Amino acid sequence: MENPDTREKVAVFVDGANLYHSIKSYYKGILDYGVLLAAAVGDRKLLRASFYIVEKQEPDETSGSARPFVYNLNKFGYKVRSKPLIVHEILSPEGERTLYHKGDWDMGIVVDMMRLADHADVYVLISGDGDYVEPIEYLQSEKGLRIEVISAAQCTSQALLDLCDTHTDLGDIPDLFRRTGPSKAVDDQPSAIS
Repeated sequence: MENPDTREKVAVFVDGANLYHSIKSYYKGILDYGVLLAAAVGDRKLLRASFYIVEKQEPDETSGSARPFVYNLNKFGYKVRSKPLIVHEILSPEGERTLYHKGDWDMGIVVDMMRLADHADVYVLISGDGDYVEPIEYLQSEKGLRIEVISAAQCTSQALLDLCDTHTDLGDIPDLFRRTGPSKAVDDQPSAIS
């Protein structure tokens, strides 16, 4: 039997917004976040699993709150990092009002990756966003980390696919999607863009 202290240490980083939009666009069914984490970790030792979400701010906190979703993610073993969606209003010279939404975790995820780099052997990034290419190049070459990506292949940056050590398509993970209708807040993400 292998000594647990000799197993590879893995950190998982879930770009919730990227995952949400991939699922919405390419897959049918409800994602099982426990199965996702188990597939990412395998038989290695989990150092940390971080799930990053951006929440819409609702005037009535009882309707559409993301709290039940966050609570369930915590139960699965994720450390949830959340920040509010920022809405900017821009007025054109003609007086037309345009709303601009800002909310992503790209820089926050990269900072967390850098912080853990001396403690992990493998990173699993659950995102297809090409913005992670340069940080991943650094982590591979300067820190010696193995980088694995789990994403929807259809909307994954080719540069990210070329760079990562392995890629797993969400559709290839057995039992990842349940085919039944939504039953609890963990199934969808009301007022959370993730």
